[in-house]
Amino acid sequence: MTMMKYDEGRIIGYLNEEVVPDYVPESEDPDEPQQPTVGYRYTGPSPDGGTIMSCADASDYGEVTNAIIRTRYTESEEMAIHRHHANDPSASSAEWEQYNIICEDAKAQARKWLGIDS
Repeated sequence: MTMMKYDEGRIIGYLNEEVVPDYVPESEDPDEPQQPTVGYRYTGPSPDGGTIMSCADASDYGEVTNAIIRTRYTESEEMAIHRHHANDPSASSAEWEQYNIICEDAKAQARKWLGIDS
């Protein structure tokens, strides 16, 4: 799934997509059971599994990437990770590595949503 503008200054995006290979949709007619199909599940806090994120410009790669990163880290938490790494890289290497993985994943998701070739 993708992301879209939710309202002024916010987007809704569908993160953490999980493929459900044998999903059976609910049938409105109990005499006509549904056939299994590929379904998708999202883990966001919105009822449809979406995540509402602050984003000043839904068409800007940097803004969308930052919005995704903010779902994991506040700005203060991100700055603390940078300070830990700057002050003692060896002591904070696991934290730094995890942070960078999350940032790379956010960049990949933003490129996918915006249709940017990587």
